[in-house]
Amino acid sequence: MATSPPTPKPVDDKWSGPLLTALFLVAAVLLFALIYYALPQHQHYGALILIGIVALFFSLGSYLAESFSRQPTAQRSLAWGFFGLGFAMLFLAIGLGPTYSLLSVTWALVGLLLTVVALIVAVALMRWRGRAVAHTENREIPREQWRSEPTQSAFSYAAANSPSVPEAAPAPGSPPPPRSK
Repeated sequence: MATSPPTPKPVDDKWSGPLLTALFLVAAVLLFALIYYALPQHQHYGALILIGIVALFFSLGSYLAESFSRQPTAQRSLAWGFFGLGFAMLFLAIGLGPTYSLLSVTWALVGLLLTVVALIVAVALMRWRGRAVAHTENREIPREQWRSEPTQSAFSYAAANSPSVPEAAPAPGSPPPPRSK
C-alpha cells in the first residue's frame, strides 16, 4: 500500500515582520539620538539636518526592502514614516535657521529650494512607480483569465491541429470555407 508523502506545513511567521520593524525603529531612534548627542552643543542644527538626510536614506532602504517580502506592509509603513520624518526635519530645520541666527535668509531659501526640488523628484518617482504597478496589474487580468481556463491535454491539441483531420463538408448551397495554410 503506497502512502503519499506528508505535505510540509507552512511556516508561521506572523510575528517576525512586526518584531523586525520594532527592532529597526529602536535602532533608528538610537542612531538619531547618537547623531544628536555626538555633535557638540553649537552644532545641533547640523545634527538635525543630518538626521533628516539619514531618515530619507532609511526611507529609501525601507522602500527597497519591500521587494524582499511577500507582505511588505511593515516596510511600506517604515518607508512612508521615514519619508515624512526626513522631509519634516529638513523643512523645519532649514526654515527655522534664520530665526535662531544659524543661517542667513538667502541660504535658508536656497536650502528650502533644494529640499522642495528633492521632494518634487521623490513625488514624481512615486507617481511613476504607481503607474507602473497599475499597468502590471492590468496586464495580469488576461493572464488570470487564461490561468482559470481548463487545461487542454497535448493529445486533444495535437488532434485538433493535425493536418490529417478531414474538413467538414460544407452545407449544400453554401460556398466552401477558405482553406488556411
